[in-house]
Amino acid sequence: MDDKTQRLQDLPRKAARFCLGIGSFAAHELGCDFPSLHCLVACSGGADSTALLRIAHLLAQTRGGTVSAAHLDHSLRPESPHDAEFVSQLCAPLGVELHSERQDIASQAQASGMGLEEAGRVARYAFLERIRHQIGADVILVAHQLNDLAEDQLLRLMRGTGWPALGGMEGHDPGRKLLRPLLLCPRAHLEDFLRISHQPWRDDISNFDRATTRNRVRHDVLPELLRNNPCYLDSAARLWRQARMDATHWDAALADVLPKVLLQTTDLANRERRLIPAKVLKSCPAPLRLRLYKAVLEATGPGQSLCDGLFRLDELWQTRGTGKSVRFPGDKEARISRTGIAVQVIDRKKECG
Repeated sequence: MDDKTQRLQDLPRKAARFCLGIGSFAAHELGCDFPSLHCLVACSGGADSTALLRIAHLLAQTRGGTVSAAHLDHSLRPESPHDAEFVSQLCAPLGVELHSERQDIASQAQASGMGLEEAGRVARYAFLERIRHQIGADVILVAHQLNDLAEDQLLRLMRGTGWPALGGMEGHDPGRKLLRPLLLCPRAHLEDFLRISHQPWRDDISNFDRATTRNRVRHDVLPELLRNNPCYLDSAARLWRQARMDATHWDAALADVLPKVLLQTTDLANRERRLIPAKVLKSCPAPLRLRLYKAVLEATGPGQSLCDGLFRLDELWQTRGTGKSVRFPGDKEARISRTGIAVQVIDRKKECG
């Protein structure tokens, strides 16, 4: 039996149940029944994305969906053309249409001032969205799995990320048409599935280069945590679920109070100021106030609102620091007054005389 005609019921029972579990997680927890849709699978040829392509293809056969694949060669390794060839040979017997492209990521990184990893990420998602739009796919499937999620949580902790973003990457981003159906699946389970299916994969040697923070977390920090707690990946999955529940709760609460923020014109240049009324602030618990500050600051202009600044602003509000202010990146200022907290972009030239 060739790969194209292989069906879910032809797999060993354990492998078939594994595939069905991936589909169930996506439908019930992520809210996306991808096997019934036209999916574009990002496939590098590594174990995770190879497993995702095989699983998506098998599940689509049961639900009437369609699977296409996309591969971006970053031109960073001499062997990268062999990865592209491997993905082509993977897709052909499955009858999966492949969209493959080669880009010079090193040149893009130099031109943009970004690091190689960030430039590659930006180029990859831009490529995937372009292909998705070109072929009319409903959703892009990417192969981040539970080990990746645990690494992402640790990296966010190191950067000082607050809650609930500390729970890690989104499983489903409808705005970007992006789905991570393997997100709570350990890497070892995916490799077991491939072995059962007699499906080889390719290893990217750059993933073993400890010069990058992510790889040090992957090969040094996470294994040490697993040695101390063999169930650490289960803990990472619980943290992700708890974060999602909290985010859903606070997002709904924030949506109720944001319309009460007043938009005002402050001068002849028609500069805008947003006023969070005192009445609104008094009705909000501290966790909601912090989220409200962040949302209003982000609506005012570019520049990340750092956690320390948000806590300082809330402290001034609670201690009635009328006339005092906190500056945020992007020349944004939040000033305490008797009527509430006013947020606006400051004109540095005018301020300096």
